[in-house]
Parts: sequence; structure tokens; C-alpha cells
Amino acid sequence: MPIPTSREDLVDSVTSTFAKLETELDRAGPGVAKLHAVDDWTVKDLLAVRLWWTEHVAQWVEAGRRGSKPVTPARGFGWSETPRLNADIVRKARGLPYTTIRNRLKRGSKRVLRLIDALDDAQLLEVGVFPWAGNYPIARWISINTTRQYTTARGFVRKAVRESGAGDVR
Repeated sequence: MPIPTSREDLVDSVTSTFAKLETELDRAGPGVAKLHAVDDWTVKDLLAVRLWWTEHVAQWVEAGRRGSKPVTPARGFGWSETPRLNADIVRKARGLPYTTIRNRLKRGSKRVLRLIDALDDAQLLEVGVFPWAGNYPIARWISINTTRQYTTARGFVRKAVRESGAGDVR
């Protein structure tokens, strides 16, 4: 999946991939939350991880807009430790209801779209505008932490439903 090179492509990508994920989850019903998705994660765990990355890319961009340098990916974790970070996210989210995770993910996706709208084209598409982003434009950071996350999640959800033998796991 290529990184969007325009505001319109980024908005379309975030919007369409999230809508497809939502459709897949709605079609399966709330029982999908307990199905095995990937590794030792359930669909609910998978969505909790996608939620975290969606919320955090928004926080990183917001910090950059304020002139701050966010800690990426998270305090106490380096980029080579994302599997450990994801495991920590899953552990912390275990007590959250599936509906809470889904609602927050929906709000997070909308928050990202509002951020995209608030950034001018240079902020969104040029390298070096936000020092914390290194050699990449913010559009790349947003795409990787939303569009790609939603696309892979949808694939795992589809596989979980297919392997469960039920189209609707209500």
C-alpha cells in the first residue's frame, strides 16, 4: 500500500480503510471480539493495539504542532521494541469492553481526519516540518499508523470469522 502523496489521497485512504474495517466488524457482530485473530491476540486485543497507534499518532502530530518533541513510540520503548509495546498495550486493554475500544477507535479515526484538515499541505506532505518525524512527512506517519493498521486488522478479522466457521458471531 503506497504512502499517499496528497491530502485527498490520505483522507480517502484513512476514511475508506476505516469504513471497511467497521463494515467487517459490524457484519461479524460483537461476538467477533473473542475470536482468535493473530498470535495470542483476540480480535478485541487486535483492535486495542490499532486504537493505541491511532491515538498516539494523533498525539505525536499535536505535540509537533505545539512545538514539542513527542516520545516515540512510547516512553520506555524503542522502535525495535514494538512487539513488547504491543504486548503491553494488550495487557493494559484487557479490562476494557469491546464496545469501548470500538468507540474510541472510531473517535480516534475522526480525530486523525480533523488533524489532517488542520494541517496545511506543507505540514502534511513535506519532510522536516516536524523534527520528531525525521526524514518522513507527517502523511507517512499518519498512513502507517492508521490506514495500514486498519487494512491489516480487517484481514485478520476476516480470517478469524472464516476460521470460526460463522459469518455472524453474535
